[in-house]
Amino acid sequence: MNSKRSYIIISVVAAVLLCAFAGCSPATEVSQPDKSAITEGVMTTSVDNDSKPTSVVSTVFAPDTPAIYCSFKVSGVTEEDLIKASWYYIKGEAAGKENELLDEIYTSAQSGEEAYYLAFYKHMPAGGWYKGSYKVVLYVNTTEKLTVPFDVE
Repeated sequence: MNSKRSYIIISVVAAVLLCAFAGCSPATEVSQPDKSAITEGVMTTSVDNDSKPTSVVSTVFAPDTPAIYCSFKVSGVTEEDLIKASWYYIKGEAAGKENELLDEIYTSAQSGEEAYYLAFYKHMPAGGWYKGSYKVVLYVNTTEKLTVPFDVE
C-alpha cells in the first residue's frame, strides 16, 4: 500500500513540474479587441431627440450661454459599456482654477444599434461661464476616445 501511495504522490509532483516547465497555466479569459469609437465630436447650444446639433456648431461661446452641449457619434459599443464625459476648465480669467475638473457625466451605452449620436451638456454656472479655454474628454469605459475643445469669450 505504501508503494502505491508513493507512486501516486510522485506522479502528481511530476505532472505539476512538467506542467510548470511546459508553460501550462490556468485557463484565462481571452479579451476581445476594443472596437468602440467616439467620433464627430462637436460643441453646440442645442440638440434634437437623436442628440444631433440643432443650432450652429461652434468652438466659441458667450459667458451667458445657458447650456453647452457636446454631441458625438458612438459606435462599436455594447450595453455593458459605460460612456463618460469629463468637462474641464483649462485656463483663462479664473486664476487658480487651471485644469480643473468641472463635472463628470456617465451613461450606459445603447444596445442593438450599430452607431448612434449621444450628447452631454452642462448648464451655465451661477454667475456665467469663466472666460477661457475648456475641453470635454469622452471615454468608453476607462479608455479615452476623443477630446473636444472649446472657448468662452
